[in-house]
Amino acid sequence: MIETVTLRVPSLPLAVAAYHALGYRNAEYGECDAARVALSDPTLQGCPQHTILMSEAPLQTLTLVEWDGAIATPFSAPGWSAMEVLVMNLDALYAELPEGFTVLNPPAALSLSDAIRAMQVTGPAGELIYFTEISGEVPGFDLPIASRQINHCFVMVNAVTNIARSIEFYARLLACPAPEPTPARVSILSRTHGLDEDHRHDIAPIALGSGQLFELDQWVDHCVTEAAPLPCGWHSLALRRSGPPPASIVVNHRHIDNRLACYEIHPPDGERIDWLCAAA
Repeated sequence: MIETVTLRVPSLPLAVAAYHALGYRNAEYGECDAARVALSDPTLQGCPQHTILMSEAPLQTLTLVEWDGAIATPFSAPGWSAMEVLVMNLDALYAELPEGFTVLNPPAALSLSDAIRAMQVTGPAGELIYFTEISGEVPGFDLPIASRQINHCFVMVNAVTNIARSIEFYARLLACPAPEPTPARVSILSRTHGLDEDHRHDIAPIALGSGQLFELDQWVDHCVTEAAPLPCGWHSLALRRSGPPPASIVVNHRHIDNRLACYEIHPPDGERIDWLCAAA
């Protein structure tokens, strides 16, 4: 399950205030195992940071790290691109969206099902968030229902440069069936790359467990002439699993303490995953 998501932000006080305004509280020490793992990345050491509790059950936190970098346009680069957050009443959130968040697309039903409505916004670091209301069952999907107005992240969206390669990687990593890509509208991705918003991109869901998944979106390739400094935005996520990942996929393995092990994984497009499980 997704236990923490780490986000680089241009102003830590403004980002903390924005997420508090959504109704989240600060995480306590015992709720921060996964957050401490993400902050062990040498590139983040010494950066001011703050951890927000998104959900007690399932346990999930959001770690905000102050970062001296530009605010990126959503889907401007491959890798972690958006988080999808459960909402109980989407229209109420739209009417009273806190300062620091900007609506890109107002609430609307998804083409997949009228039981799913979503609103796309950017946050204080330019991060893309899909606030999503689920009002009933959707055939073929095991989706959760919000237990409070603003709940946890149940989907992380990953823009990938080669969807077939990424499907194979994640199916092997998570020991799950490899889905077939399906053409679908991803309006923000199309908008960023100058395509008609009705353009269809291949997407594929990767099951993480009960009520959570990754969504792989085929990114729009374009020529990048020079490397830019790392911008603000999504840094990594940590998964809590029952055992270690396949040994051939691990980049680095370390024991956090006598009860927790972390396996650092770098999937094909540079996105980072910290895989947490009980220490052997």
